[in-house]
Amino acid sequence: MGPPTSAIPVRAPRIVLAEDDPSLRDLLASALEHEGYEVVRASTGNEVVDHIRRITGSRDSVDLVVSDVRMPTLSGLAVLKLLRDAELDVPVILITAFSDVWTRREAGEYGAVLLDKPVSLRTLRGEVAKALARPTDRQPTRGG
Repeated sequence: MGPPTSAIPVRAPRIVLAEDDPSLRDLLASALEHEGYEVVRASTGNEVVDHIRRITGSRDSVDLVVSDVRMPTLSGLAVLKLLRDAELDVPVILITAFSDVWTRREAGEYGAVLLDKPVSLRTLRGEVAKALARPTDRQPTRGG
């Protein structure tokens, strides 16, 4: 036998999922968890921002944000802008039932993917996999 090897545990990609409809949030989260992702559920844009603030400076990180556009307290677009203003280039997927030219333009300018509701689970899983596989120059959402 050879010398023992030390295995470094690999954590599952962490996704913050923001959706104000509890049934849809649970459905989307379950589908992503089934794919092996760790999903942090949020019902408002403020919860997304609070979660990211809590982990800044810790060993945890956020690998992807998936957010509804229209939510209470802070829209998905507002969350996206706050992330970019903080120079956090975490990938963002926005989902909306109210797509318009302005929303598409704003999402694109800030580097987000915009999906129309109803979004199929297959489409969502595919976009999540692409977003997580895409190389970026993003700043980590953790300290040091």
